[in-house]
Order: sequence, then C-alpha cells, then structure tokens
Amino acid sequence: MRRGLPLLVLIAFGAGAACSATAQELERALSVGREVERLAGQRVFWPGWNPLAIPLAVYTGENTYLFRHPSPPAGFSRLEGAGANVFVMDGRHPEVTSNTSADIGGTATATLVADGERAARSATELAAVALHEAFHVDQRKRHPGWAGNEADIFRYPTEDARLLGLRRLESAALRRALGAADPAGAACWARLALGYRRERFAGMEPAFPAYERLTELNEGLATYIQLIAEGKTTIEIPAAEFPSTEFRARIYTVGPALAFLLDRLRPGWQSALEADDKQFLDQVLESALSGEPQKGAAPCALGADEAAEIQRTAQADAAAVITVRGERRKAFDARPGWRVVIQAAEGQPLWPQGFDPLNVERVEGGVLHTRFLKLGNDAGELQAIDEAGVDIEALTEGAGAHPLFNGVRRVFATGFAKPEIRTEGEQVIVSTPGFKAQFRKAGVQVNGTEVLVRLEAR
Repeated sequence: MRRGLPLLVLIAFGAGAACSATAQELERALSVGREVERLAGQRVFWPGWNPLAIPLAVYTGENTYLFRHPSPPAGFSRLEGAGANVFVMDGRHPEVTSNTSADIGGTATATLVADGERAARSATELAAVALHEAFHVDQRKRHPGWAGNEADIFRYPTEDARLLGLRRLESAALRRALGAADPAGAACWARLALGYRRERFAGMEPAFPAYERLTELNEGLATYIQLIAEGKTTIEIPAAEFPSTEFRARIYTVGPALAFLLDRLRPGWQSALEADDKQFLDQVLESALSGEPQKGAAPCALGADEAAEIQRTAQADAAAVITVRGERRKAFDARPGWRVVIQAAEGQPLWPQGFDPLNVERVEGGVLHTRFLKLGNDAGELQAIDEAGVDIEALTEGAGAHPLFNGVRRVFATGFAKPEIRTEGEQVIVSTPGFKAQFRKAGVQVNGTEVLVRLEAR
C-alpha cells in the first residue's frame, strides 16, 4: 500500500492479512481517482471539455467506487476519510459492465473495470482509460452524431480480398506518414493513404464508409485522448495490420493516427472540428493537404514487391474468413462444462439490450459474444459477463435476416460453474457467477450438463 492512502480509510476496512485484498483494491481505486485529477489538471485535452465534470465509477472485483457523483444511488455510502466525493458499494453495480459510460443514479457516468488482469495496469494507464470513457460522455452530449451504426458491423464485407488489400495499403502509407521525419514527408504519405482510402470507400456500400468515419470520431478521438493522457504523441500501426474481421479494432488505431497527423499538419484542428462537427477526420486531413506539395519534396510510393505481398496476403486472409467462422463454431460447441440454452417462443424473439462490439464475431450459424451480452423481451432477460474468474461465451442465433438486430431465437451460454435453478411463482431463474437468466412462464429441463429453458408464447 502506498503512503498516501488515508489512515481513516484503512481503519474503516480493518487491518491484517484477512483484508489485504480489499485494501489493495481500495488503493487501486483511490489511485485511479487521484491520477484522473492529476492528469486533468495538467492540460486541456479537448476544447470545452472538463473531465472532472464527469462522474467516474470504478469496479475493482469486490466493490464499486464512485467519484464526483452529484447524487449516488441507493447502495452507495460515503467512503470515510477519502474526501466528500468518494462513495462505495459492495459488489459490482449492475450498470458497470465494461469500460464505457452508463446512467448511474440519473447521471451519465464513465465506468471503468479494474479487476482481474486489468488490475495489473498502472494507475496512469487505468486513469487514461477512465478519461477515454469520460470523453465519450461529453461526446454524447455535445456531438450525438459521432457514433456509427453498430448493426453494420455484422454485414461488413470482410471476405472481399480487393477491399482488404486496399485497406492494408492505406495502413502501410499511414504508418510511414506517422514515422516521417518532417511535415513534407508526413503530408506525402498521408496523401497516398487517403488515395487508397478513396478507392476503397468507392467500392463499398455507403453504410460501411459512414460506419468507419463515425467510429473514428467516436472511438478514435477517445483513444487519442487516452494516448495523450499516457504521454504519447503517436501510435504504432502493426506491420501486419489487422485480421480481416478486426476492422472495428483497427479503427481504434487509425482514428488516433489521423488525429496525430493533424497535430503535425494542421495545429488547432480540434477547435475547427468543434465549430463544424459534421466533418470527418479524413476530410479534415484532406483539407489540410489541399495545397500543392512542397517543391523538391521526394515522391512517396510503396515498393512494387511490398504492394504485391500485401495483396497476396489479403487474398489468402479474405478466403480464410469462412473457414475460420466454421472452426470457431466447432470450438464453441466443443467447450466442456455446463451450458444454458434459452429458446425464445415462436414469433417472440429476444432483443439485444447490450453487447460489447469489440468482443463479438460472426461464426457459422450465429454471433459469438466473448465478454458481455444482455438480451430480453417482455418475458424477462438474461445477462452473461466475464467476471469473478469466469470465461463466459454466448452464441446467439438470429430470428431474421440480420444475425442480431432482427431478434434472437436461441442463445447458448457456457464457460461457468454448475448453475442454480429455482422457480419463484411463474418465474424461472438460472444463475451462476457471470450469468443470470430470469423469465416468466418458462419451462426448464436439465439434460446432463445442459440446462434448457423454453419460453412459452404470451
């Protein structure tokens, strides 16, 4: 424990080996709170944004801590000795499901999960993630249009080798732009990258360029804030780029890459974007490059061998997408241990109420959710979330043309201990750490290690 931990806080949690884990978690939460305040006091991260005006909830694995909240909801109590604006509750608050933002007690709040492997990150790294999520709260308020349609990620053309090749050529040029020694070189490589991007976007349905650009504003700028908080002035684009299906994860790199290039090529661009938030980052960069290239500047182009290798690899990777989907489904079906199956009534599908877009993937016959999923309808709801040492996966089968957003007819969940099954009046409740399903007018059947819950028509 650090010397700065308030004495009264230690007294409140007791002393001795029995409470060492709790004391460590307490110190982790308080360290994050202090570091957010320190970082916020060092600089202006974005025009018009005050990070300390956004409440923060931190879940450490045992408790949820709430900082700077104007009206903490029931279950929270003031943490003695930690200042007037720090509150704590036992366990995980139900709205703290991931690093995101949520309505807690009627107030938009940044949420941070700092348990398990995440607990090993430094206070600065965790605070930077908290600032990322607090920036999202500000975005939702001042720039509600900065959000892609997450329904589009399930239709994205990941099997198109030509588009994948152009994407990776764009990334290769962006990598060189970021590493250029002078602004003229950065501008040259940035122009090349934007040329590949224009060609790629022209070959896609309009929904997909719109999704990328809006998500670059949303997640890309929040990641840019996070990196600045960590003291970074650039971002590395992997030499191998990203797997074909990880186009959304790529945006978390390309978005800040565009922002860092704008720092070099158009200082003050943040204020210009604030003044006209209908612009996209690539358009702002295009505008910054609109003048004639500097005379005498060396031309920039990818070598023929490199470009050919990028295209060859893209062909193979795109062709493998369908094969990988089949293999992932087989691996899920083969997972040992207990499994819960929820079967919706005919014509009354379950509807998505929450999922983690960074931890979903198309597989043969459905969508695999590897960190968080919440579904429900008028009969009840289910939630699966990685917590308390569990490694839950849930697979949803669509009820319509869209694999998720036309409803779910059946969901399989696995990766947890033997669940408890009980009935309360008309309700069937199936629960175990990391998973809970609660539905009215449902039948339940146990076959070996499989629990089948059939919802009745209402």
